[in-house]
Amino acid sequence: MIIPIAIFTSDEIREEQDILEMSIPEHQILRFQFLKVELRKQNWRQFINSDNAVAAALLAKMGYTTREAREVRGEFLRMFMQLKARLDQGRLALIMSVADLYFKQDRAQDEEILRELMKQYPEEGEAIMELMPHWKRWGYEEGKAEGKEEAQAEIIRKLLLHGFTPEVVSKAVELPLDEIKKLM
Repeated sequence: MIIPIAIFTSDEIREEQDILEMSIPEHQILRFQFLKVELRKQNWRQFINSDNAVAAALLAKMGYTTREAREVRGEFLRMFMQLKARLDQGRLALIMSVADLYFKQDRAQDEEILRELMKQYPEEGEAIMELMPHWKRWGYEEGKAEGKEEAQAEIIRKLLLHGFTPEVVSKAVELPLDEIKKLM
């Protein structure tokens, strides 16, 4: 038996339809009824003791207040740690990527939660970080910016070594003269 279910992930609480109808004047073509799950109407606390991977992934779209947001994120990561013992890396990455789409990203908060989890689960902290796409993105962006700065500093040094004056280099790379002089 196949049971059709629609999961609604709206950010607002609203009444969703549980029927899809198609018709033309005076003739009904299709009437399809399905079960509906409106996540915003679900209390997230009812799901935190579950070992259900889908519940963990969708926790971010359930009903909670802005004051509870950090707690929800922490509970998700705790649930994730429990799921880690019984799911393969692919499924874990999928859960994390779905949750990453729905959780509002707050780098400082996530780093604080990660530090707390690393104290609780010292050997798994790195594994969580590896599966968190936005943390990877932050690290990548920071590394990319640092690389650009290092490359620019190297170019400036080479220009200065080849006899260009600090003033000319400053204009060419569009940096203040005092920054150029620091690299001399």
